[in-house]
Amino acid sequence: MADQKITDLTELTTPVAADLLAIVDDSEATAANKNKKIQYGTFLRNLPSGTVGAPGLSWTADAGVTGIYRSDTNETAFANNSTLTGKFTTTGFQLGSGTAAAQLHLFSSDTTDQVIIENTDSGLDTAPDLVLYRNSSSPAADDNLGNIEFRGKDSAGNDQVYGQLTATASDPTSAAEVGIIDLMSADAGTSTMRVRLKGQYVGVHEPDPAYPLHVSTVVTSTALNVEAVVDDPASAADITMLHKRGDATVAQDDDLISTVFYRAHNDASPPTQVDYCAIEGSIVDASDATEDGRLRIKLIDNGALTTKVTVEPAAITVADAVDLVFDTTTGTKIGTATTQKIGFYNATPVVQPAAIADLTTTATSGALPTADGSVTIADATTPTVTELLEYCVELEAKLEAALTHLRTLGLIAT
Repeated sequence: MADQKITDLTELTTPVAADLLAIVDDSEATAANKNKKIQYGTFLRNLPSGTVGAPGLSWTADAGVTGIYRSDTNETAFANNSTLTGKFTTTGFQLGSGTAAAQLHLFSSDTTDQVIIENTDSGLDTAPDLVLYRNSSSPAADDNLGNIEFRGKDSAGNDQVYGQLTATASDPTSAAEVGIIDLMSADAGTSTMRVRLKGQYVGVHEPDPAYPLHVSTVVTSTALNVEAVVDDPASAADITMLHKRGDATVAQDDDLISTVFYRAHNDASPPTQVDYCAIEGSIVDASDATEDGRLRIKLIDNGALTTKVTVEPAAITVADAVDLVFDTTTGTKIGTATTQKIGFYNATPVVQPAAIADLTTTATSGALPTADGSVTIADATTPTVTELLEYCVELEAKLEAALTHLRTLGLIAT
């Protein structure tokens, strides 16, 4: 065969493993033995191991310090400018220096972003998406679907799970699926569910929420605290209960707005939940610009929740057979100023009536009788002057005693 330049040879664009390459064996001492052949597949299976500073497979444009090398037994590492960036091991893939303990393990010592998923789509579809997919061939109730764990060290150097976010398939029945998301945190070394989203309900310390927001507690102190720290004299830490008949439907007179129930068990076996007290808000008049409201205080009475006090714009009504009982230490005032008005039995309210002076009686001669609480008249058809005088003195004493009591109660001025 005539000699040919390499540039004159036909180019092989799809080499296979058995194709041959000419090679000079540097281990041979005799020149005649140095020229040898090597299969293409063998050549690619015998790359030098290299190092992080001189990778076995590298790029001349980067001075040979960026490329791929064998970092250890059954390990393939990636070097960038003589620095380990990541490697594949029998455990998994890692980025950064360390010993991989998972299929994907990221190592870092700085405080910058460690994972970023970026998407430049400008449409309405969701992106970027992160999916944790439990592709089970036999899905069952309460299957754990995934867990995001926040792990750190404790003061003794032990690994400690301080927080978790877990997802569970509560019910995998087709067309009736129910999911659970738990927010967990550690307390006294144990990580436990604190907030649970189950189906359409949210539970706080409640594993089986039955309401849109269900709060449970095992302590006797505050279970719900709404706090405002705004430096302002206006109302803050408000709680608003809004009842709408849909966004477009207007309210009606006598609509119930909302109720606060005070519920506990009775002593039945098994015990039954009972509403012992309630505060109910409602609409009296829904007319625009002249709205009126109503507040009812209800108590259970002989097994039935009954209205005891009703507060309306023009009246406060106390139910029948309800006594007004006041404390006995310092007493209670009805009205704190003489200009405040009060009336009884539909009478027009008035301010405190003026004082009524005691009757002053003097005798020019002789002595008036002394009131002793009783009068004796021998013959009522013909009483004597003495008997009538004694009777008048007793009436005067009783009237003055009554006036004293009226002044003491504040019904008339002193």
